[in-house]
Amino acid sequence: MNVTPSTTSNDPAATATEVMNSPGNDASSIRNEFLTLMIAQIQNQDPTNPIDGTEYVTQLAQFSQVESLEHMRANQATSMVMMENLAIVQSAQLVGKTAMVPASELEIDGLPVDGKVYLGNAVEELSIDIIDENGDVVHTLELGSQEPGDVAFTIDPEVLDLPAGEYSIEANITADDVTETADTFIAATIEKVHFVSASGVMMAELGNGLGTVSVLEISEVS
Repeated sequence: MNVTPSTTSNDPAATATEVMNSPGNDASSIRNEFLTLMIAQIQNQDPTNPIDGTEYVTQLAQFSQVESLEHMRANQATSMVMMENLAIVQSAQLVGKTAMVPASELEIDGLPVDGKVYLGNAVEELSIDIIDENGDVVHTLELGSQEPGDVAFTIDPEVLDLPAGEYSIEANITADDVTETADTFIAATIEKVHFVSASGVMMAELGNGLGTVSVLEISEVS
């Protein structure tokens, strides 16, 4: 009697790899592919050397693991879509509100611009230099001694006689005869929000020339 040699590998690991790489990404496609492979393996086994039943048990266990992983992947994908949609709905409520973000550059167009300086410690002197696009200090806000925390300030172009244009600010603090700079924040209206799927981050487009920033950089909203 002629015996046709099996063309299907009897190696369980190889079978599992074939199942994982088969067409179709859903659990149903994987299940059908696995059953097709198992039936072909049984039909083409060598009658003089049949496959040990324990190999089928091993393959079934491997298939269960693959199917479980596929279900987890599908559930995670669904959860991500739901989270993105929820984030978009929630962030849409930010449009039109005022956000305070870390910044040292801004545009002035005739309206007052609010900001703040964060101080980690008490200081003897706090001043804020307003610098034009040529790098010249055009005005300095003298805020005197301050306690730790946020110190608010306002740049009013009408009061300070500042023409419309691009400016930068620099906060200088003096404590124990040592002068250094401090972090500055500028407030602006949130004009638009959008979600970046690739990074999973919600971005906000701000006025006052602050451009687009991550909502994670917003320190306060009013």
